[in-house]
Amino acid sequence: MGIPHFLVIPYPVLGHVNPLMQFSEALAKHGCKITFLNTEFSRKRANTAGAGPDNLRGSGIKFVTLPDGLDPEDDRSDHIKVLLSIKSNMPAMLPKLIEDINALDVDNNITCIVVTMNMGWALEVGHKLGIKGALLWTASATSLATCYCIPRLIDDGIIDSDGVPTKKQEIQLSPNMPMMDTADLPWGGLGKILFANIVQEMKTLKLGEWWLCNSVCDLEPEALAISPRFLPIGPLMESDTNKNSFWEEDTTCLAWLDQQPPQSVVYVSFGSLAKVEPNQFKELALGLDLLNRPFLWVVRPGNDNKGQQCIP
Repeated sequence: MGIPHFLVIPYPVLGHVNPLMQFSEALAKHGCKITFLNTEFSRKRANTAGAGPDNLRGSGIKFVTLPDGLDPEDDRSDHIKVLLSIKSNMPAMLPKLIEDINALDVDNNITCIVVTMNMGWALEVGHKLGIKGALLWTASATSLATCYCIPRLIDDGIIDSDGVPTKKQEIQLSPNMPMMDTADLPWGGLGKILFANIVQEMKTLKLGEWWLCNSVCDLEPEALAISPRFLPIGPLMESDTNKNSFWEEDTTCLAWLDQQPPQSVVYVSFGSLAKVEPNQFKELALGLDLLNRPFLWVVRPGNDNKGQQCIP
């Protein structure tokens, strides 16, 4: 019997790429073979920033790429466009890639495909090829439990078929879980298209035999008990050997930060998914200024590496 060989496929945002990289490194340390699939655009952008796969060659992980179907100049902050393009283009290319990978090491063919949210199509491809599958859920187990319970929430009349709460109320997913306000459901504000994607994705992900949660029982025992599929494997920890970034780190703030009193600086960051409209950006900037406290705000550049907005 050969070495366990995992093909891991994250959705191309840092909140998915980095936890899956951390998980891959843990598997590699246990003697498993890892092939990490990035989109071509993501790999190029990360390597340009000096924090991509080409700088992690000592990790024992092999990196491969497929195109996401978009042109280099396309706006990848439009996640509906990215999602639809990936699902329209990558599934047809994955079987050939798997064939090519297996041909390079016939004794250690791919035995399991691990995906993050939005990449469930790869489990469908693997299922047709007789390859087992798993999900790595990078957010809280509670958010996974909530998505898992969508059919029941619709049947109980708590949300409609578009995910919109029928009324403002507090609910419990299970008797031992804390109360949850329907205004705080994880898909709130995403819109019909992305909610429909979540519903479809949760159906597709059932092809995965294991749903791995970046959490621990001590933190979310009730959420993890929602389904026997949920397996806590966290917390996955970042290190210098498993960290990717799509943008070059700006270290010019460190000298200023060292001059501020301890616990005095407000840190603001909205990650790699949130898209802040110009009027929202301006309001946030003015609000931070009114605090009369030092603040450090991470402003994500666009595809052209320019800031999204101008500070008012």
